[in-house]
Amino acid sequence: TVGATGQSLAITRGPANRQEDWEYIIGFCDQVNKELEGPQIAVRLLAHKIQSPQEWEAVQALTVLEACMKNCGRRFHNEVGKFRFLNELIKVVSPKGLPWQADGLKCLIG
Repeated sequence: TVGATGQSLAITRGPANRQEDWEYIIGFCDQVNKELEGPQIAVRLLAHKIQSPQEWEAVQALTVLEACMKNCGRRFHNEVGKFRFLNELIKVVSPKGLPWQADGLKCLIG
């Protein structure tokens, strides 16, 4: 099951949501920290959202990723550091990725 972490991301980061709601973003981070499988679920969902063809959704996923990196602990950091997630990010910055996706990701890590 996706659990509360996935539901939270779906609610706060859906394509129709056009505003950053920091209360929900921090709530998502809290949920990631609470759930046993929160980091694994969150990283899988964020990887999917970051690759969205809808620019706003991908940018919002990058914002949530940044917030999680700052507010979630070692378990989340370990998931982000795994080859599986890093490989998904490489797809975004590759020549086949959409230009705005690569620019957004490079801005966050640069």
